[in-house]
Amino acid sequence: MKLELNSLRKHWFLLLAPLIVAVDCHVGLSSRGAVDRLIEAGLLFDLAAVVPGLYWLCYRRRGRPALVRAVALACLGVWVALQLVPEPERDLLNYAAPLRYLGLAALFWFELALGLAVYRSIFKGASTEQALAQAPKDLPPWVAKLMALEAGLWRRAWSVIKRLLRWR
Repeated sequence: MKLELNSLRKHWFLLLAPLIVAVDCHVGLSSRGAVDRLIEAGLLFDLAAVVPGLYWLCYRRRGRPALVRAVALACLGVWVALQLVPEPERDLLNYAAPLRYLGLAALFWFELALGLAVYRSIFKGASTEQALAQAPKDLPPWVAKLMALEAGLWRRAWSVIKRLLRWR
């Protein structure tokens, strides 16, 4: 029992966030056809600010990965709010929707930078283990390993293509 309480203290976000999302989904779906700006603002604030903020507060000791995941949750929150509010009733969400794409672009560039770091080390001749050692610490180990294996596959494919072109 003590282990469960300790785990709950560390991961309280996993208890609180589904409750907030469930209440927001209930409010959004039960007020179809009568969504005013106050409900729309509440949904947007809860899903795009409160839930990501709670995630960051719960896991802030993890550093940058927690911040990146909070930004991803904010983008997801805007998308969920867009799904809960019917198109003719959107006022605030029409202004907030581009923020979602801006956040997704930032996440894309971050992931691209992480991926390029792994690919560069592989294409410079490093082994998979060396590439994993040089991989950014923000990258989960299993993702880094998959990326290193994929980069090794592409390096071998490129060398085969180069040999075939020289042969002709």
